Amino acid sequence: MKKLLISLLCFCTFQTAFADSPLTYTDFYPAYMDIPLVKKASLSKGSITKEMLVFLESNNNPLDVKLAIINALGWNHKGIKNSAVFFNYVMDKKHYNKELGSDFTTFKWHASKDELVCYAYLRALDNYFNVDDAFAIAGEALKKHPKDFTVNMIYNLIKAQGLTSVDENCYASKLFLSLKDNTTLQMDMRKESMSYIFAYMLDIGKNCNPN
Repeated sequence: MKKLLISLLCFCTFQTAFADSPLTYTDFYPAYMDIPLVKKASLSKGSITKEMLVFLESNNNPLDVKLAIINALGWNHKGIKNSAVFFNYVMDKKHYNKELGSDFTTFKWHASKDELVCYAYLRALDNYFNVDDAFAIAGEALKKHPKDFTVNMIYNLIKAQGLTSVDENCYASKLFLSLKDNTTLQMDMRKESMSYIFAYMLDIGKNCNPN
C-alpha cells in the first residue's frame, strides 16, 4: 500500500509539473474574445462543435482566428479528441486522393496550410505528453508557408513542448522568443495577442544565460 501511495504521488506530481508547459500555459485567445465563436469555444468545456469545424475548414477565414478558437478550446478534457473530429471532418469533406496509402499520409500531403496547422495544434493539445505526430504535421505546414508568423508560432510552440519535456527550458525559451525579432515573418496575428503568446516563454527564460 505504501509503495502504491508513493507511486500515485509521483504520478500526480509529474502530471502537475508537466501541465505547466508551453502548450498548456500559452493562452492567447483573450485577445480575440470579441469574436463570438472564440467566446463560444472558451465556454464549450473543450468540445469542438459543428459550427467551429465549418469555420476551421473554410479557406475564407483568417488563420489567427482559427487558432484562437483552438486555443480557447484548451487541453486536458477527458475523453475528448478534437483532433480526430477535425481530421475526420476534413477527410470526409475533401475526399483527398488516397493513392499514398493511409489517411494520415494522405492528409499530410494533400491538406492545405490551414488544415495542417489547425490539426497539428489540436493534436498537440489532445496529447501534450507526446507531440511527435503533431510536430511532423506542423512541419508540413511550415514547408508550405515558411514566412507566416502564425505557422511559425504553432510549429515552435509544439517544438518547445518537446524540449521542455526533457528539461531544455532555456533552449526552448530562446528558440521561441526569437520569433519576436524575426522581421522576415508576415505578422498575421493581432498585436494584442503578442503579450499572451510570449508570456510563458519569457517567464521560463528569465534566469537563463543570455548567451
